[in-house]
Amino acid sequence: MWYHKDMKIAQGDGVQWIDIERPTDKDIAWLGKEFGIHPVILQELKAPSVRGHVESYKDYLFFIYYFPRYDKDDEASVRAEIDFIVTKHAVITVHYEAIYDILDKFDVAAYDSSLMLMYRIVQNLIAFQERQLRHIREKVEAVGREIFHDKEKEVLEQITYVKRDVSEYRIIVRLQEPILHSLLLNGRTFWGKNAEVYLNDLLGDHLKVVSQIDDYREAIADFEDTNNQLMNMKTTSVMKTFTSLSFLTFPFMLLAAIFSMNIPGTPFMNMPGAFWIVTGVIIAGIVALAIYFRKKGWL
Repeated sequence: MWYHKDMKIAQGDGVQWIDIERPTDKDIAWLGKEFGIHPVILQELKAPSVRGHVESYKDYLFFIYYFPRYDKDDEASVRAEIDFIVTKHAVITVHYEAIYDILDKFDVAAYDSSLMLMYRIVQNLIAFQERQLRHIREKVEAVGREIFHDKEKEVLEQITYVKRDVSEYRIIVRLQEPILHSLLLNGRTFWGKNAEVYLNDLLGDHLKVVSQIDDYREAIADFEDTNNQLMNMKTTSVMKTFTSLSFLTFPFMLLAAIFSMNIPGTPFMNMPGAFWIVTGVIIAGIVALAIYFRKKGWL
């Protein structure tokens, strides 16, 4: 039997697993000949799909599953795709990037049906994306630690990055729910009623991940509100201080301007030490007002 170097075939007692990375035209043609896959499905396997869906045929199920992977360079979650073709005795997985760190832990001999093998693969993908939440959790916790350390500007920048990561992750994970619901409906017909418990379990595991990402989304929103309140408090305090200082200096600047006018009748104009008298009055007035403002809590 011919197969491409990026195609892995594992044979168990009751089920076969075929995993293809970056399928070539020869891979696609081989699948069509070996399993009688519809040409529309074969065409869709050639490149990543624009939308997830489940298709039920007489001899197999086809569905597209998206899951998030963290991109360190972009500092956000990106969408990865794996396509499934499931017959009664085989599971075919097709993906467009290396994900053997997720899929290399399966012993096909441990499974006696395509349902159990497919269930285990999807379950492992959900467990992987739950582990991917770790970097979001760490970022949210880091924001929480920094929020009361007078670093509002830096924290605001951190929050912006975390919100973007959370939103990207959430969009990807939300795409799974209709797929898993549709898989549940079609899987009951394809495998029988006994499949319902396993497919419901996948949906439940998925909802646990959704619940966690929603919790982190709410937490970072709360931190953003708190940080904004701290920034507003500081801004208000600064504006209050400047307003008070303006009020302190304005009347005495006016007084100084009056005594600086060189016109007849200006008080103290010809008195010895007039400059120091006026200066002393201004300084004493400023000090008195400053003490009064401080007692009132305005400074």
